[in-house]
Amino acid sequence: MEQGEIIRLMPEDTGKCQNIWGTPKGSEYLWLFRSQLEQGERLTFVYRTGEEYLGEISLMFERDDPDYTVPGKRAYLSRLIVKKSCRRRGIGSALCTYIFEAAKGLGFSELSLGVDLSNYAALKLYHKLGFSTILSVGEDRNGKYMKLLKQL
Repeated sequence: MEQGEIIRLMPEDTGKCQNIWGTPKGSEYLWLFRSQLEQGERLTFVYRTGEEYLGEISLMFERDDPDYTVPGKRAYLSRLIVKKSCRRRGIGSALCTYIFEAAKGLGFSELSLGVDLSNYAALKLYHKLGFSTILSVGEDRNGKYMKLLKQL
């Protein structure tokens, strides 16, 4: 794994994640993401080397779907993304391990996530990291997905 550090993403630094996401400046998603950070709905950490952001992961505390969040008990792991050129180097695992500790420190005992069934690399990683309970299987406009649960 590349030598780097994991830091909390501040709202004013949201634009620095564009090289991970591949979103254009001024996109609606960027505005929504920053708004969620500012309002405390999302807690995001980034893996960086120097000033370059290579990966990102978030916790969300409220979702409309009760499979994903239970107040004070279950948080939702959102958007584990590693820059394409930096994948398979341990950055995703490092971000997950870091956020597991952050969630425990905030008093959560469970984490949930949603993963596309076609994303084999993510499914393998999440299984390896202990997301062993299948909450449900569904389908949306992006295809079939699973909701998974991990005990912290």
